[in-house]
Amino acid sequence: MTFDPVRESDGAGAEPVFLLAPARSYSTVTVALLSGHPDVYGFPETLVFTAATVGELVGERAEWAGFPLRLSGLWRAVADLHEGSQDDDAVARALAWLADHTEWPTTRLMDHLIGLARPRVSLEKSPDTSSDDATLARCMAAYPRARFLHLVRHPVTTQRSLHEHWRPAGRFRSDQALAAAAAAFWHSSHRRIIDALAPLPAGRWMRVRAEDLLTEPRVWLPRILAWLKLDDDPQIIDRMLLTENWRFAGTGRSGALLGGDPKFLRSPALRPISAPGPIVFDPSWGLHDEMCDRMTALAHSLGY
Repeated sequence: MTFDPVRESDGAGAEPVFLLAPARSYSTVTVALLSGHPDVYGFPETLVFTAATVGELVGERAEWAGFPLRLSGLWRAVADLHEGSQDDDAVARALAWLADHTEWPTTRLMDHLIGLARPRVSLEKSPDTSSDDATLARCMAAYPRARFLHLVRHPVTTQRSLHEHWRPAGRFRSDQALAAAAAAFWHSSHRRIIDALAPLPAGRWMRVRAEDLLTEPRVWLPRILAWLKLDDDPQIIDRMLLTENWRFAGTGRSGALLGGDPKFLRSPALRPISAPGPIVFDPSWGLHDEMCDRMTALAHSLGY
């Protein structure tokens, strides 16, 4: 990594927590849950590690795959931490501030935001962080003392959710091509996370099944808080269950700001989910036996 003297001397937060999970893993609601703790600042999706500089992030990547609001999580975070507001004027000033700092490395931008969130523990999740080797490596190299929460979801329900989420974009020539891409995405993302975390000391990362956390939050939240060395008083747990109170819940006054799963942001109350069932892939998806076998083996290793 290129030495950044400003970054090295500014004393930015030493131990942020990064939630690693592919898209459609209940990661937005998980961040909303954990952000209910008074000592946690849960960011929306910032996408910071997908680019080397702020200019690259807010410039050529601003209209990602036809979704111009993909970066609105970053806008919201900057506005909230700079002004304590996410109204239209504050967000506009956040965009202007980012435009004035295009030369910054994105790691310095993350340092800046973490510093503003102190003394709270910073928690950030962007599914794109685990989408390729370079992005995940940038995150881990930038924060060698960070902790990582690996969130997993059953492969079959993840596939169904990915199909529903990706199909409207019309980027695949057929449903079978979409299914193949979704399967490869789930498998490669988790494999990449597993391989990246393997060399770390056991205390630096924790793996949680999303279905367990959302079905039994009063059991699993104390376990996660113990790992984070944070208070797990029952009154705090009660507060954490009110996910609609997350500072980034909702879509802003304009109704257009995102920074996570749009479905959850528009209706951010905690809801029960179905328990994971057997690992049986729908034959209509047309997945090759080899891929099904690989996904099944990985799912077993993740506790399914």
